[in-house]
Amino acid sequence: MPAIARSSGLPAEFAVFAVEPEQQSALVQSLIAHIESTAQPLPGFVSGTVHRSRDGLRVTGYIQWATPDTYVATPPLADFASPDAHLYEIFAEEPAGSQMQTFTGMEGLINFGIFKMKAPENQPRFVELFIQALGMVSGQTGLISTHAHRSLDGWRCINYGHWRSLEEYAAMDCNRPFSSIFAEMLSLADNEYQPTLHEVVFTTN
Repeated sequence: MPAIARSSGLPAEFAVFAVEPEQQSALVQSLIAHIESTAQPLPGFVSGTVHRSRDGLRVTGYIQWATPDTYVATPPLADFASPDAHLYEIFAEEPAGSQMQTFTGMEGLINFGIFKMKAPENQPRFVELFIQALGMVSGQTGLISTHAHRSLDGWRCINYGHWRSLEEYAAMDCNRPFSSIFAEMLSLADNEYQPTLHEVVFTTN
C-alpha cells in the first residue's frame, strides 16, 4: 500500500479536480483508469491514491514518483475540468517521523489544506509559518498525522491531514490553535478552504 513519509524523499503530484456532485463517481473512475493504464506502466511511477470529498465537489489524485525527472503530469481527463496539478515534496510532518499508509476503507478521514501562493517568492516564508502551525496543531484530539507539502514550482502548499473523525476535525477548526499566525499566512497565500473531509477510494503501487 502507498506510504507517505518525509523520510522516503519521494516527490508526489497532487491533482485536484473540481466537479459537480452528480459527476463525482464518473470522475473517480476516469482518474483510476488513467492511473492504471497510463501512469502506472511508466518507469518512474511509485504509487497512486484517489480521494473523493464527502460533499461531492472534489476528486484528488496523489501520485508518487521516483524522482522529479521521471514525473509525468496528470492531463485533463475527457469531459471534466482540468486539474490543478503540481509536483510536491514533504517538508514537515507531525508527529515527527510519522508514516501514513493509504488504503481503501482505512480508518479516519483526510483533510487537504490547500494554499495558493500570491507569488512564488512567498513560499519560503509561508513554509516557515506552516511549520509553526503544524506544531500548534500537533497533539490535537483526533489528529492521527499530518504531512505538509510544498510544490517544487513555488506556487502551492498543501497539508495532507489524517483525522479520526469529522467531529474532531470540526472542533479544531472552530478554535484554530494557529490563529495567531493565520493572518500573515493569508497575506502570502489564498486558502482554498474545504470544510468537508475526504475518503480514500483507490490505491495502487
